[in-house]
Amino acid sequence: MHHLPCSDYPALGTSFRSRPIGTIATLARILRIPGSQLTEAELLGAAERASFLYRIAGEIPKPDGSVRVVLDAKFPLKAIHDRIQRNILKTVQFPEYLQGSIKRRGQGSNARKHVGGRIIITEDIENFFPATSARVIFEVWHRFFKFPPNVAECLTKLTTKDGSLPQGAKTSPLLANLVFWQEEPALELALRRRGIVYTRLVDDITCSASLDLARDEVKWVIAKIRAMVGTLGFRLKQGKETVVDAGSRMIATKLVVNVRVALPSQRRSKIRAAVKAFEASTRANGGTVVDKTLNRVSGQLSYLTQYHPAEGKALRARLRATRGEGPPAGPQHSA
Repeated sequence: MHHLPCSDYPALGTSFRSRPIGTIATLARILRIPGSQLTEAELLGAAERASFLYRIAGEIPKPDGSVRVVLDAKFPLKAIHDRIQRNILKTVQFPEYLQGSIKRRGQGSNARKHVGGRIIITEDIENFFPATSARVIFEVWHRFFKFPPNVAECLTKLTTKDGSLPQGAKTSPLLANLVFWQEEPALELALRRRGIVYTRLVDDITCSASLDLARDEVKWVIAKIRAMVGTLGFRLKQGKETVVDAGSRMIATKLVVNVRVALPSQRRSKIRAAVKAFEASTRANGGTVVDKTLNRVSGQLSYLTQYHPAEGKALRARLRATRGEGPPAGPQHSA
């Protein structure tokens, strides 16, 4: 594979160009909700109580049998998180290889960066949120943002729970983007010099190349990724690593990327089955629509339509017809 000099490939890092917050008083002013007061004492008090200001918002079963607990902050921490996100985290300039919780970036945009590759490599960081320690987050606030230790410590307490990054908190996804702020630019540059596209969507790392990679090069890519995450004590999840070439179905963040971005056929089949089940249950109930079920199926159709507009439109017409809003229109898809 042809390599160009490093000077032709500038490193793309994350940057924060605002003036550092130098005191707790300034931090309190920045995090104050318009029309209200937030004193230094109140902010420090919220920081000390932060680990107790969460509720369980959901428990999601994982394929390995464990449960992912999603949290939601309670007042006043929720309001403080909103101001941290708006006034600090969203002022950060993130490079294109970071795809999580940034405007016009996400699952679809991440997958599009890998469409048409000859090979794709995916890795998953094990227990990413629980493994992101308060020490790591302190380093982000102190060394990346260049906030003094007392301000960094206050923000660390406000944005962690029981010593780690809480999944579900409003501030967590953007902080997750910053975890590897020192190591990631060098990794991305090293890969890009070899014609390899690197992206990260929170804990999902994807690499692809438009040319075939030799086995040794694949091993080198994986070793570089493992070394980067290992610098902060993270590990790659065993059993989640994939290396797939264009002769097979290539998946990036749960989307097919061989020719264009598409949903896997199994996912499409499940959505079609959900529409069919909704039609059957509505008929069995004499035409009565269960709003909760309707909302769930409608959400699945919205997701399908992003990548398969014609199929989504046809299934949406069936949904409307079931609700008594007119006959289905357009081509029908078997369920």
